[in-house]
Amino acid sequence: MKEDTFFGKVLVVGRTNVGKSTLINQFITSKISITSRRPNTTQTHVTGIYTSKVIQFELIDSPGIQISYKNYLDKKKLRDTYNLIKDTNIVIFVITSFVWTPQEKNLLEYIKKKNNEYIMVINKIDKIKDKKSLLPFIFKISQLIKNHEIFLISAKKKMYLEQLLICIKKKLPILNHKHLDHIKTTCTKKFLIAEVIRETLINLLNKELVYAFTVSISFLYQDTKKRYTIKSIIFVNNLRHKKIIIGSKGKKIKQCCCKSRYKLEKLFKEYVFLNIQVKIK
Repeated sequence: MKEDTFFGKVLVVGRTNVGKSTLINQFITSKISITSRRPNTTQTHVTGIYTSKVIQFELIDSPGIQISYKNYLDKKKLRDTYNLIKDTNIVIFVITSFVWTPQEKNLLEYIKKKNNEYIMVINKIDKIKDKKSLLPFIFKISQLIKNHEIFLISAKKKMYLEQLLICIKKKLPILNHKHLDHIKTTCTKKFLIAEVIRETLINLLNKELVYAFTVSISFLYQDTKKRYTIKSIIFVNNLRHKKIIIGSKGKKIKQCCCKSRYKLEKLFKEYVFLNIQVKIK
């Protein structure tokens, strides 16, 4: 008799910098979503794939919910996230200890209306020395989401992720798997490479420049020995930004290239030759 297989889509939502991308990377055991201390690091929805025997699900990372949305692209990302809430099997709502603002309140109200299969996750508990101090906050949240699970985790430290994973598995519908077992993401290699370079640059730059550039992969080739040759262009708005990214005597861009190449070799497990240019749009 054929064993049942389970498949579903799991959306991870929450405000910026609550650890959504870190949580997804830990589940997938591969860095498919970039992380940074800077707000709004995740700029688009990124899908990872978890597979273990009869269980498979897509984990969708979403851009963080912001206090205000100033442009069309930001508003579109919010609309896309809200649409996904309606269309996924499970929603994981990630928050951090003691933080509950109108943004969290509004998001929870929408989730309640559109998708009853949601899980509340309080992340970064490793930073709380006195765990008993969390009890009033946990009680407050429990009153808002009666009959729904609350999990206390540290995604970064891999604390209590197994219990959350068990809960997700229990909620998945019986369906055939949609991806081969070894596939970790639906993202293309070019997208992953661009995101790695963007993450590296974000962590090297001042706050004002975090969103003032875009990364494009102009050339990607893998030879018979499986070595990668990659050419990338960082597009900026003006000469001042270009000078900042290149740095004194090219120091900054060399750092970016070296660190990005190391990350890419770790990701692809093959030798990488990486060339990065900076151009004004």
